[in-house]
Amino acid sequence: MVYFLRLVVNDIRNVVRDRFLVFLLFAYPVMLILFSRILVHMIAPRIENMFPLAANFSLIFMFFIVIIPLIFSFIVGFLILDERDEHLLTVLRVMPISRNSYLTYRMFFMSIFAFIVLLIFPPLSGLVEDTQFSYQAYIPVAILSALFMPFQALLVSSYATNKVQAFAIFKISGTVFMLPIFAFFLNLDNLKYIFSPIPTFWSLISLDSVVQNGTIDIVHLGVGFVYQIVLIAALFYIFNNKN
Repeated sequence: MVYFLRLVVNDIRNVVRDRFLVFLLFAYPVMLILFSRILVHMIAPRIENMFPLAANFSLIFMFFIVIIPLIFSFIVGFLILDERDEHLLTVLRVMPISRNSYLTYRMFFMSIFAFIVLLIFPPLSGLVEDTQFSYQAYIPVAILSALFMPFQALLVSSYATNKVQAFAIFKISGTVFMLPIFAFFLNLDNLKYIFSPIPTFWSLISLDSVVQNGTIDIVHLGVGFVYQIVLIAALFYIFNNKN
């Protein structure tokens, strides 16, 4: 337990030392909330006649729900890259805390922050005020969305050898993980499953049920949890083999 507390203190120091990471951890979520409020009350009423999609807050809401865990995965990915450059991962082989325990802590610790932001975002954003949104039904979807944080962090830290490559992977994967939003523009319902290999698809489909009907989509939610956990386990294995 003492070692985990030391890791927490060390993580806080590393984040505070880097202004960019401080911005991502604290300022960026606040900016998303402020932008959402401005969009709802100031921008959308003025442009919805010209751009009807500007008033489709549910799609914007889902877009931000994908963005939030991406922010925290960026922080974790760069912390792991820094620690790998400092050979901390090698040192862990001879320390009382195992590498698996370290990685589990690293993913769990920042996932909590992502989950908290995901919980407070809906009521503060104002993007779901005119929908059938159910907060109770949203909680399991928020947990699934928070699991995207360790997946993305492990993806980057497993395949990036330096921060330049990490930036490139974040940009490319971030674009790919936004693609399932286009599933809601398809006329044929079954055609949306072409996006199913992308892990964010399952959380977005589940989230759509919460926003539109106020209900939990058990099937898509369950598949999403299983699929996400399998992907995290696979990346966990790849990361350990490469480091």
